[in-house]
This record gives sequence, structure tokens and C-alpha cells, in this order.
Amino acid sequence: MKKTIQFVCSSLILLFLMMGCSLKKSLEPIKFMSYNIHIASPPSILPAFSSTDLPAVADVIARESPDFVAMQEVDKYTVRSGKDSHQAKDIAELTGMSYHFADAVDRSEGVQGVAVLSKYPILQADSYKLPTPETSDGETRSLAVILTEVEKTKVVFMSVHLDHRSDVDRQYQVEQILEYTKKYDEYPIIFGGDFNMKPDNEVFKIVEKQFMMVTNNHPLTFPETNPRTTIDFILLNKKAMEVFEVVDYYTVDEQYASDHLPLVLELRFKK
Repeated sequence: MKKTIQFVCSSLILLFLMMGCSLKKSLEPIKFMSYNIHIASPPSILPAFSSTDLPAVADVIARESPDFVAMQEVDKYTVRSGKDSHQAKDIAELTGMSYHFADAVDRSEGVQGVAVLSKYPILQADSYKLPTPETSDGETRSLAVILTEVEKTKVVFMSVHLDHRSDVDRQYQVEQILEYTKKYDEYPIIFGGDFNMKPDNEVFKIVEKQFMMVTNNHPLTFPETNPRTTIDFILLNKKAMEVFEVVDYYTVDEQYASDHLPLVLELRFKK
């Protein structure tokens, strides 16, 4: 009988310890980064795009150690960045993360697009082209989407880089995005990107049909030295707002690797 009681007590202690570890893990923030990497071409090196420093970008990411990264201005097998360089793949290897690249336009005998990195296994990866109106001289962009599982919850993470030329182009691309993202509505969606517009831009009223900003006090993201404006954001859909609480939202003081500051959002599952 004594041995039975001891066994039961030991089992209960082990169970409580396991529950404690599980609780502690679930309360740890999940870190999301959005980073326009400027094709890993340091802005201080002239002429522009004359050289790249991928290890510098990878080091920024590794130091901050995000769980997910949305990257913009990412080259794949271009002359300017190296015909043997697939930047999303190379940065993923340098940081020990998985990746998905979505090409947007032909550039320098290769392609440029956006990418996502993930510490969690990628269960599904989708890419969408985002053209501008036929009457526009704007540039086709892309949307990269992945589905992962975090703490037994499926989560969608996305990266985008909207056209910089006009609100007409950006609105056209946003309307396409909102059609594509309807299919992921059942999941929490975290949406990072260079939106090329300020938070008070009228086009954000369309974005807000599905996605919400996490604050009214937006960290300044551009340029990298003495930043004066916010054009990079990490947004949440309604489901993500229900599932997560915001722990922190900030930029990383990194003035060498890119002309944008890395933007970080820390989220935690609600109790």
C-alpha cells in the first residue's frame, strides 16, 4: 500500500511538473519580424545595389531570433546579387530556418520577390502575383503565404511588398490580396510587409476590412538612419486578435544591412 501511495504521489508530481513546463512554454512570446532587406545591399555602399552582404542580414535576424520573418526585396539568381545566389534560401540556411519565396518580377536576369522564414515546419506554402492596372506603369508584386502550427494551433504568416508609385496601384493590389486571403479566414493570420504608405493612408481603410493594426503608435521604419516615417507594418486578422495578445512592437536599431529597420511584433497566446 505504501509503495502504491508513493507511486501515485510521484506520478502526480511528474504530471504537475509537465503541466508547469507546458504552461511556461505557452506563455513565451512568439516573435514575428518584417524586414525589407534591400536585396542585402548595404545603403552606405555606393553606387546602390553594387554589392551585397547576405551574412549581415542573416546576422540581424539571428541576433533578434524571431520565429517568423517576412522579407521584401529579395533576389533570386540575379546578376546584381550573384547568379548563384537564391537569397531566401541562403538566408534560411544561415539562420537555420525554413523558407518560402514568391517571385514577383524579372530583375537583372533573375527574379525579385518576397519571402518568409519560419522556425516551425511549413505545412503549406502559396504564392500569388499582384499586378497593377493595365493603364498603370506600376510594378507587379507578390504575396507569400505559409501555414504552420504553433502550440497545436495552425497559424498563417504572410509577406508582401506593395507598389510604391501610387495609391491606385496599391489599392488594386490590396483588393487582390483580400480575395486571396479569404480562403485562410479560419486561421489566425499575421501579415508583415512593406506597404509603401503611411498609417493614415486611405487605402488602409480597405486593408482593415480583414486586417487590423496592433497600435496607433507606429514605430518609424524608414530610412534606416534617423527614420522619419512608417511604411512597414505587421497586421493581424480578427482571428489572430482573438487568439493572441500583443506583448511588444518595436524596431531594431540596425543601420548597415538595409535601408529599412527590422520591425518586430511579439505575441502571446491568450490564457
